[in-house]
Amino acid sequence: MLECKKSSAEAASFPDLPQEILLEILWRLPVKSLARFASVSKSWKSLVSSRPFVLAHLKRALGRRDSPPLLLLRHYSLTHKEDWNALYVDGETLVENERLLFPGGLSETFYYVGSCNGLLCFADYIVNHLKIVLWNPSLRKLLRLPIAHEESVGSTHTYVVGFGFDEKCDEYKFMRLVYTWSKNWSRTLPKKVEIYELRMKDWRSVDMDVPYVIPESSAQVFLNGSIHWIGFRILDEGIRGARPLLVVFDLHEETFREMGVPDGMLFANTLNLSITIHQGSLCLFQCHPLMPDGHQLHGICWVWLMREYGAAESWTKLFAIDICELGGIVRVIGFRKHGEVLLITPNDELVSYNPESQKISRLGLYGVANSFEVVNYVESLTLLETQNSAHATASHASFC
Repeated sequence: MLECKKSSAEAASFPDLPQEILLEILWRLPVKSLARFASVSKSWKSLVSSRPFVLAHLKRALGRRDSPPLLLLRHYSLTHKEDWNALYVDGETLVENERLLFPGGLSETFYYVGSCNGLLCFADYIVNHLKIVLWNPSLRKLLRLPIAHEESVGSTHTYVVGFGFDEKCDEYKFMRLVYTWSKNWSRTLPKKVEIYELRMKDWRSVDMDVPYVIPESSAQVFLNGSIHWIGFRILDEGIRGARPLLVVFDLHEETFREMGVPDGMLFANTLNLSITIHQGSLCLFQCHPLMPDGHQLHGICWVWLMREYGAAESWTKLFAIDICELGGIVRVIGFRKHGEVLLITPNDELVSYNPESQKISRLGLYGVANSFEVVNYVESLTLLETQNSAHATASHASFC
């Protein structure tokens, strides 16, 4: 049972309720209601922003089965001619529930990095200039991370960013890799990993040789305490001989390891590969797969699932997607809760594909193909306790 000072509960509006019952009521309330309570009095704020309460509320939200799941969908809308961020109820069809205004002042060069526990991480991947922000849409709250350090002026630098939660330390962590490019466009691999811990509010370096190349602005998947990307290990013959693999960074141990991809992906172009989570397991999308004879299957996407985490031999091809009547597939962005797949067609349309019936559902959404991102969303109070932090800034903070 959550330990909170009884005085905090008694100062609230229900002084006659036992603490256990009061907490059961509060844990079931949406984040917006709790954020309003936090503005009523210091005692309310002390209660709902306490670390034990935030964690307990998140645990309840993650385990809730009594309401339809939510998807957060981001894209540049060709209908509205602007960036569009909205929560959708993921039922028989996608129904827009609420539009979310992305905090102002962020340029279009900010790309989605990843999500964890209702928090979304974005990074500005301008060459030689990296900014990282953390956004809690439920609280309309933005956290800007301090810049790690300025890179040397005489070289060109690109970045890879990772984000996740170290459950053993009860800490949100960010990591970044810096790749240096020479004048002949050869790449120098990083000799360290830079780590930022949310509560420590500072960057630190961990010295290590990093033999992996991860494409900049590459989206990640966070699972089992580790960040996963699609990348390469640089071989003696250089990047030309490199084959795709899963690059894995353990947030607690702060070490790298790798996982093999399905045999059918060994010669695939990484631009045609993407990673997601399906039914709690790693999942890979392989668009336009390359056959052993060198023939490429344009307009086709193979979907692979890792049955046993970490075991490359457990990769299983779940199904293939072929929607020739719509001209093929440009990009696959993720799964819905009931197993349908969201993908983009050549005419910039987002559709939902049912692998059992092999039919598509049109959703009436059109946008720039590379701008689409989908997140299985859960409300979170995280960042409420940082309200007075020097690095935290509120944006669109009205909960009316």
